[in-house]
Amino acid sequence: MRATPWKFLGLLAATITLSLLAVQPGFAQASPYRGLWIGSISLDSVNEVPVPLDAANIPIAPDPEVPTPAFDRADLRLIIHVNGAGQAFLLKDVAILNRVYGQMTNNAAVMAGPDDLSLVTDPRLYPVFPPQPAMRYASAAFDFGDAAATDALDALVEEAASQTAALTLTSTADLSTQGGRVQLRNDIVAAVQPDLVTIVEQADVAEAFGQFIQTFNSAALSAIIADTSDPVVSNLLTAATDLRDQSFYQDSRAIDMVNDVVAAVNDADPTNRFTAAHHTASSYADTANLYQRFIAGGTFGDMIAAAASEAATLAQDVGATTESVALLLRSLDASVAALNAALLAKVPMYTDNRSVAAVDTVLQSIAEAAVDHASEPVGDIADLAEQAGRIALSDMIARYPLPTQTPTLDYTAFATSPALAAAPALAIAAAADAAISERAFNVLYTTNSVYAAAKIAAINALSAAYRDAARVMRTELPLEGDFAPGAGDNRPVASLPQPSDLGAPGLTGRVYLPANHPTNPFRHRRHPDHTRGFDIERLIRIDFDGLSGDPLEAAGYGVERIRGIYREEVFGLHKPLGPDPVNQPIGIRTEGRFELNRISLIDSLNSF
Repeated sequence: MRATPWKFLGLLAATITLSLLAVQPGFAQASPYRGLWIGSISLDSVNEVPVPLDAANIPIAPDPEVPTPAFDRADLRLIIHVNGAGQAFLLKDVAILNRVYGQMTNNAAVMAGPDDLSLVTDPRLYPVFPPQPAMRYASAAFDFGDAAATDALDALVEEAASQTAALTLTSTADLSTQGGRVQLRNDIVAAVQPDLVTIVEQADVAEAFGQFIQTFNSAALSAIIADTSDPVVSNLLTAATDLRDQSFYQDSRAIDMVNDVVAAVNDADPTNRFTAAHHTASSYADTANLYQRFIAGGTFGDMIAAAASEAATLAQDVGATTESVALLLRSLDASVAALNAALLAKVPMYTDNRSVAAVDTVLQSIAEAAVDHASEPVGDIADLAEQAGRIALSDMIARYPLPTQTPTLDYTAFATSPALAAAPALAIAAAADAAISERAFNVLYTTNSVYAAAKIAAINALSAAYRDAARVMRTELPLEGDFAPGAGDNRPVASLPQPSDLGAPGLTGRVYLPANHPTNPFRHRRHPDHTRGFDIERLIRIDFDGLSGDPLEAAGYGVERIRGIYREEVFGLHKPLGPDPVNQPIGIRTEGRFELNRISLIDSLNSF
């Protein structure tokens, strides 16, 4: 039933009053840009790769930094998800799945409500949902593996090649004899392999971060709550810096965690410092994002609908109060199920009551709205109570930014796999043999030739491991910056006096497609010369139209739109361009307009 404007004004007043009392630390209001955005890019400009001749047959090189209009355009699909904290992620595909598909009530199919749909980017979660003909959106233009897996092998190869070359070049062994070469090989393996094993061990950043969290315990939090200048802070920062610097992965989550906890405590009201510290620490320790998947999940949504319906009846009882109704709502089966799920979403090592507090806050809001409108018809009360619950979920429940360096499940599986564990022995043996052979049998050997021989041999020895690394899957790519009208500089580069005049970007991201990735454009499984491609790197920049604070454009009834300029620079498809292609290479640059429409307000991926 449609409620009168006066009812919604009363509901708004009740919500504002409650928000002053129950706002949690963190990003207490969901981003206004949250949800799934799907649209297209029209690339119509590209920098010129050929060097033409003028009338006098003199080469006239175009400026490789400036994309110029192309003869035709390329249309690409663009899919971006913005979570409740406002962070944007580039998606290559997403399925919209219905949690209640096939369910029946009173011999009628259950209609899917807004809480029954989930945005799923990980196909391994499909079996969690009922079998169904789902909607799936995909972009053939974007595919990305987890570059960190390949980076682990690259770090291993680089260490093996550099150390092997140095030891080979400085050796005084008699390499003209088989015995001398074997002895040097054994010495190199003994000296270098332990360092390579260390690289492999430190590649498991999930384990290393987990060990750091064990030191950042409740006692450390208590010391910070009492005094943010306590020596425990500097000790934790030292350990966090060591964690970042010990590995090629450069995992800075521990540093960010310490700094954010300290900032949260400093910013909090004295009576709220404990909650601020524990909730902020929990948001980092919740590496599976269980809390935010819970508040976006079906169990939480079912609780809102059931509680609103029950509150409409309870509120009409004589003597009903907000407190009495809220207490009874907490005992509903749907509420008990939500509270049980909330307990499972907690981080056990901290006082993490975020999920339970979210349930209580929403139930309190539902109860208050129902009691305030107890004189209305039951159907109207239920509608208003449900609206109150959803407003509370949107505006009063804290969202927390996701650490973008959290390793994917596939990366962690690779980092602990037998293939990576065997890599040090394979790499050092091959590198040592190649470097020694280069110095012993090439009278024109150089420092570079010995190093190159060792590196190529190590790469070839790890070809199987590189294939495994290339298949490590990443389902969404974090983008740095802001997704909002006015973010970035939406002027075409060709319109600027100098390319360097382009302002700060709105969003940026890096797509990496390893040489061995199954979809690498240079690979062809049926051609013997095309079994390995070239590493492809794509640097993406997205700039938005409008000014900061502008409202979103209405694309139609209930649909909002955002536009701007999409730019991309690709390395690996062509030799580097520019006056200094070694130190400051320029790739193939292209740009064009994009348009995105918001098709869903769901603010968490892979919730169920």
